[in-house]
Amino acid sequence: MDRAVETKDAVVVGTGLVGLAAALGCAQAGLRVALVGPAPPKFRPSAQAPFDERIYALSPASVGLLVRLKAWPQIDATRVQPVARMRVFGDTGARLDFDAYGAAVERLATIVEEGELARVLEAGCAYASGVQRFESAFETMTRSTDAVRVTLADGTALAAKVVIGADGANSAVRAAAGISADERPYAQTAVVANFRAERAHDGTAYQWFTDEGVVALLPLPDFEGRPAVSLVWSAPTDLARHLLEEPPQTLAERVTRRTAALLGALTPLGAARGFALRRLTAAHLVAQRVLLVGDAAHVVHPLAGQGLNLGLGDVSEWLAVLAAREPFRDIGDTVLLRRYERARAEPIGLMRFTTDALAKLFGLDDPVARRLRNTGLSLVDRVAPLKRALIRQALG
Repeated sequence: MDRAVETKDAVVVGTGLVGLAAALGCAQAGLRVALVGPAPPKFRPSAQAPFDERIYALSPASVGLLVRLKAWPQIDATRVQPVARMRVFGDTGARLDFDAYGAAVERLATIVEEGELARVLEAGCAYASGVQRFESAFETMTRSTDAVRVTLADGTALAAKVVIGADGANSAVRAAAGISADERPYAQTAVVANFRAERAHDGTAYQWFTDEGVVALLPLPDFEGRPAVSLVWSAPTDLARHLLEEPPQTLAERVTRRTAALLGALTPLGAARGFALRRLTAAHLVAQRVLLVGDAAHVVHPLAGQGLNLGLGDVSEWLAVLAAREPFRDIGDTVLLRRYERARAEPIGLMRFTTDALAKLFGLDDPVARRLRNTGLSLVDRVAPLKRALIRQALG
């Protein structure tokens, strides 16, 4: 016998950061929400690994969303690091500098660990009376003109007005909705690891475009009175495999050399992890009573550090569409879904174009391309209006 159908306003599939934010935002908008998916693993700091390997540079717009969700004040302030400056180095001495003072903002970004963000968003969903958790996996859905029915792997049946697919790049919701996606590997792997630094970073994020990929060092809060940084090295696949096989101290010494010891000698804080990089573009962000957010809708190269910011931007836009909807429209109305899709088209397209173009340009091992890209960096650094435009885009 079938189980009784649980009736909700919205079903959010996916319990990553974007899915948690979507569920919490919908509940705070007065909706009854089913949050589907297993609870994410909890990060527990230790003396050997005091910081989560996954670090995010949140834009002011993303922080603004978390403030509106009442999650940001719950973040442990000792685990947050403002970014006041950014230094970008080309491969022949070219350089591009950004700073918050020149942009007339308090900070360019805020560094927060994935585990800390997950903790506060999970707590928000747990305390929100409108959110009900279902830890079984999404299996199928059947849509009609006025509702959608979702079946989970354990046989649970859910009925709602809209399904929000926040279930990542391999989205089952996207597949079930019949939305195709163009996926292309970058033949690169992001190698991430955390280190102590010998010298203070002064709230500066560093990025090097090199013949071995893009190397970034993001500032972290001090650990035991010493500066700390997070590495994101977008390396060719073969090199990345080698980097991940190296002992932590050997990797630290290699990164110290690769960054010209700008922060002095680095020492490891935990092991390195690798994440294969790919580009993914969904043909549409919406279908009948379905909308996609986060990696289910778009995956971009991490060299601009904007993947999570794009996903939180999706959530913010959907909540704005909900808040402005006419009283006679239900939340799964095609008109509302199209409003969301149109509003997100430009920011997603611009970020995809920017990251793709930079990844391709700095992936070319050609003297002419090298000269052009380094000339471009130096030119942007000297043209104040262009630099301000780039900063505005990064700020969200």
